[in-house]
Amino acid sequence: MSAPRLAVLAFFALAACEPASRGAGASAGQSAARPPKPVRLVAAAAAALPTKVAVSGLLAAQEELVLGMEVGGRLASLACDVGDAVAAGQLLAALDERDFQLAIERAEAAVAAAEARLGLGPDAPLDRFDLERAPSVREAQAVVVEAQLNRERVAKLVEGSLQAAAQLETATAVLAVAENRLHRARDDVRTWLAEAQLRRIERTQAQKRLLDAQVKAPWAGRVAVRHVAAGQVVQAGAAVVTLLRTEPLRLRMRVPDRLAFGIAAGQRVEFTVDGADGVDRVGKVVRVGPAIDRDDRTRLVEAEVGNADGALLPGAFCRARIVVAEAAPVVTVPKAAVATFAGVDRVFTVAKDKDGGLRAKGVLVELGRPVGDAIEVVRGVAVGDRVVAESVGLAPEAPVQVVE
Repeated sequence: MSAPRLAVLAFFALAACEPASRGAGASAGQSAARPPKPVRLVAAAAAALPTKVAVSGLLAAQEELVLGMEVGGRLASLACDVGDAVAAGQLLAALDERDFQLAIERAEAAVAAAEARLGLGPDAPLDRFDLERAPSVREAQAVVVEAQLNRERVAKLVEGSLQAAAQLETATAVLAVAENRLHRARDDVRTWLAEAQLRRIERTQAQKRLLDAQVKAPWAGRVAVRHVAAGQVVQAGAAVVTLLRTEPLRLRMRVPDRLAFGIAAGQRVEFTVDGADGVDRVGKVVRVGPAIDRDDRTRLVEAEVGNADGALLPGAFCRARIVVAEAAPVVTVPKAAVATFAGVDRVFTVAKDKDGGLRAKGVLVELGRPVGDAIEVVRGVAVGDRVVAESVGLAPEAPVQVVE
């Protein structure tokens, strides 16, 4: 290559490099001369926050009851279906009543016959019945009295030698027979009393079977399952409907053993339901398991949750917080004072450098719970420590200027 051509190439290379060199030097000068960033300092404050244990849980019905008939028969009516809300005492299902009504009528006829045999009025009290006033007993007593008088009369005649001694023996035997008949009459009346009592019990049982031919809601709830249909023949004890009691609900939580010992009945539970409106709801701990599960090392805790509006459903998953202490002192700083990078949280304080200028100093912190516009600092800052109120745009060792 010729010398003139080399000279031209060198000229253009120098021309291209000169602006870049000039720009790099300007950038370094600007960095060195960057003005301090104005910052405002605030003191870490003290606050009283409740101590909470965060757990997950499931909502469950307060009661789940499978209702069935105590007697068998043909199902005449089924007055509810899945999802229906029912009131306490509401009729849910009923069997055909004809056979039960006939059984009651038959039992009433048997009671009337037993009472008539005793000479009693309808439903007269049996425990007050005077055995000696029964017609058969009174008749037997009259026979005994007559036999006694006859024997006394014969005995006088025999004493006067007006009749033979054999006549006295006969009169004595007749009296003994009359007395035995009186005893038997009394026994018969006792038997009739027992039979009357039995017939009344059978009538009560027949009436109860008529009541057992109906299924009523024992408490207000919602129908979860319908097991039969109207017209179906059901056996005694067969399931008819499954009823859920949804007011109140149970919130069942499994608490790790290391956190469970501070939990007791009566403590407040705050929870949100996944997939619901996101509103915080409140319950109360009512039961704490007596032992720790060996498999997962957790303790069962149950809270009672109001559900008057029916918005909560059994089976829903919840994120809960059990308040084990209502007020505990904590340190807080403004949320804006915290800078987070790569999962590391820090706040900034201000310190002088060797030249007397002010520099931002990063302090690693461990954060806790939010408190409005502030956040709890578990570790790294003490009450009264002054930190930069807003960490946006700050970096460690950046020059700063404190302003009021």
